[in-house]
Amino acid sequence: MFLSIDSAVKAIKAAITEGLGPIALISNPEELLKALPGDFTDLIVQLCATFILFIAVRFLFWKPITNIIETRRAAIDKELEEAKIAKENAVLVEENLKAELDKAKLDVKAMLDQAEKEANLKREEIVNSAKEEAKRRMENLEIELEQEKKNMEHDIKKEIVDIAFKAAEKIVQREIDQDKYLDVVEDILKGGC
Repeated sequence: MFLSIDSAVKAIKAAITEGLGPIALISNPEELLKALPGDFTDLIVQLCATFILFIAVRFLFWKPITNIIETRRAAIDKELEEAKIAKENAVLVEENLKAELDKAKLDVKAMLDQAEKEANLKREEIVNSAKEEAKRRMENLEIELEQEKKNMEHDIKKEIVDIAFKAAEKIVQREIDQDKYLDVVEDILKGGC
């Protein structure tokens, strides 16, 4: 089952030689000379076939393949450049939008400040107008009260004069007697006429 190291090396060498065919003879010139007639011909045929294959690939397929590769590379480079430009444009658009947003925020703040100032002015106008209206009404009320007071004083004086005339009439109608005179005054003061 187990092989010795020498037998393993010989087995590996034989497998490589068999796998390489005539190419293995190049590494050992003595064996190449022994195998010249059959193996050398195979080697020459293999070398010629490889050379012909190389020339065919070089002249028939190389330019189309390299053209395809170059076209693909150009397309990829173009896409990468477009992507780079798109990214730069996106960054610019984002910066512009951010600037516009900041400007809009400032405009909104300015409008709110202006609206607040206008509201404060309007409030002050309303308060001042209300104070003036209240002052005007108070002045009118004071004028009305003063007029009413004058009217009442006038009415009271008129009543006093009327009462005095009635009292004088009653006094004159009765004889002037001290006791009667005091009774009449008491009667007048009690509300009787």
